[in-house]
Amino acid sequence: MTLSILDAMGDAKLLGVGPFADLAPWKPWLTFCAAAYGLELDAEGEALFCKATDRSTYAPPPGGWREVVAIVGRQAGKTRLASALVAFEAALAPPCLDGELYALLLAQDHKAAVRTAFAYIAALFEASPLLRPMVVTKTSDMLELSNGMRVAAYPCRPAAIRGLRARVLTLDELAFFRSSEMLPIDVEALRAVRPTLATTGGRLIVLSSPYGQSGALWQLHRDHFGRDDSLTLVWQADAPTMNPTLPADYLARMQGDDPEAYRSEVLGEFRAGLSTLLDPDALEACVADRLELAPAKGLAYSAFVDVSAGRRDAFTVAIGRRDGERAIVDLVRAWPAPFNPSGVVAECAELLATYRVSRVRGDRFAGEWPREAFRAHGISYDVAELDRSALYLALLPKVQSASIELPDDRELLRELRGLERRRGSSGRDRVDHPPGAHDDRANAVAGLVAMLQSARARGDCGITIGSVSDFSLPLPMTERGFEARAREEEREADRALLAADAARRRAMDRSAWWYEGSETRVLRELGHAMQDNAEEEATE
Repeated sequence: MTLSILDAMGDAKLLGVGPFADLAPWKPWLTFCAAAYGLELDAEGEALFCKATDRSTYAPPPGGWREVVAIVGRQAGKTRLASALVAFEAALAPPCLDGELYALLLAQDHKAAVRTAFAYIAALFEASPLLRPMVVTKTSDMLELSNGMRVAAYPCRPAAIRGLRARVLTLDELAFFRSSEMLPIDVEALRAVRPTLATTGGRLIVLSSPYGQSGALWQLHRDHFGRDDSLTLVWQADAPTMNPTLPADYLARMQGDDPEAYRSEVLGEFRAGLSTLLDPDALEACVADRLELAPAKGLAYSAFVDVSAGRRDAFTVAIGRRDGERAIVDLVRAWPAPFNPSGVVAECAELLATYRVSRVRGDRFAGEWPREAFRAHGISYDVAELDRSALYLALLPKVQSASIELPDDRELLRELRGLERRRGSSGRDRVDHPPGAHDDRANAVAGLVAMLQSARARGDCGITIGSVSDFSLPLPMTERGFEARAREEEREADRALLAADAARRRAMDRSAWWYEGSETRVLRELGHAMQDNAEEEATE
């Protein structure tokens, strides 16, 4: 008699250990497993199957479906179930006599995701009286079993699994498969895993929360959901259905905090109107083969700052200029958290002085504090007229037309590639970074480009007396004008050196004050401002 997945999970000597010791909360997932393997369902199970798959009847092929997709909201137990399926397939595999055979779990390309997935698998083998003796070798990312199977959790890098053969391969959170450069690799990963199962008759199991209406998971849903004749089973359900233990207050809080995210992350629905803002190829065409450009005489510079309180986000400044119709981003400089805000403002002011910039723009972060902090160093801080989304939308045509030159800054490009565009409830498009990511550098660059564009609209030719951010009228381009400009540049250079020296002294004084342990003043300055900014972000 063949041991089924339900038999294994109900046996305290096999998989009925740890989180599966009590199977009552797992009943919906047991129905999913039974359907995936083509086992008999009772009337209640068939009703759930038809509801979750939108199929008219339960008619599995012999042995079940070889490709199974579960699209379920967060905190429903997907990764734990994936670990049980991997352990089941690995332990019951016949001895491997013709080379290495794997039972793999592919997770997001984050160390924490891979480490958690493997820990779940290893814990089942450790807790199970019958599975524990099967482990011949254990490393930090692999178990080698006595039947020749290798059990592992890998990051979602297609190259890592090429050439392998697998008995089972589970993809955990396919909708969020991105490379370290924030490029989507879900389609490529799915294309890479199928050949690993081709000669083994193995099973491909995808368990993921949904995201936007694009990519591999969305295409699987479009092609196979609700189709009685499809050889790929697609199961879609909300998190409370699959995990009845989710607290009601948690669900209510999720719904109240962000209704759009609630529909996706709890109800398991794809987000409508969500797309990547910038085309990767168009963005790559804007990247120059350099990191930073030193200040040059005769050029007028602008600067935009993305201010941070120093606890979570980076403090970022972008400095650049116009070259005819093009916007040139000369440098992007970031101070990662944690840091002393006053000390970073002093360092930023010193940098701005070398580019002859005495006026910057930034967002409304922290109320009056940025103005006061920069004013102490002789620099004016103006609040940008456009909000973050509007800045990004203004950046889009510049990238599409390749009328912007960007530094080859890896972090900046990662943030720009990750920007997402979605339709707001009022019909106005919103642009933001993905959950858990940052956009400090990207925001500074978008703000800078908007500044340069507004200067062009006013007819500024890009050669000015004094700071470019003052948008002074250009001199007539005559011999007398060139001489006057040369004299003004010499005076400006002297002023810049004096300003830089003063800023350096102030930075040393403030840094000494900070490291003596007197952080009370900065915290008092930022306390109310940070609260205002948090409320503003929540409103957005």
